[in-house]
Amino acid sequence: SKVTDETQLQKLDIFIPMADINSYLKLTEAAGKICVSQWTGPCRLGCLFHHGDHIVAVNDLQPQDVEEAYFFISRSTRKEVKLTVCRIPHSDIFHTKGCSC
Repeated sequence: SKVTDETQLQKLDIFIPMADINSYLKLTEAAGKICVSQWTGPCRLGCLFHHGDHIVAVNDLQPQDVEEAYFFISRSTRKEVKLTVCRIPHSDIFHTKGCSC
């Protein structure tokens, strides 16, 4: 479903351990937004992302494109990376293997 009204989007912060983010998260650019294209995280982290989620900030920095988002992630000195995402309500979940959703 397409949401044209940005006020319908939910904004939330997701914290991911630095050790896991590069292995399990894939980003892509679509319609000028940095979108989550894949989340295959371990079961212990759970089903963190939904289809259509787009990244608006990495550790409170606002990347302009996917490369910059990955750059901000790679330069993070924290144990966890904070991703601020905008989510379409009731969108499908990227389920992790063996999840209990």
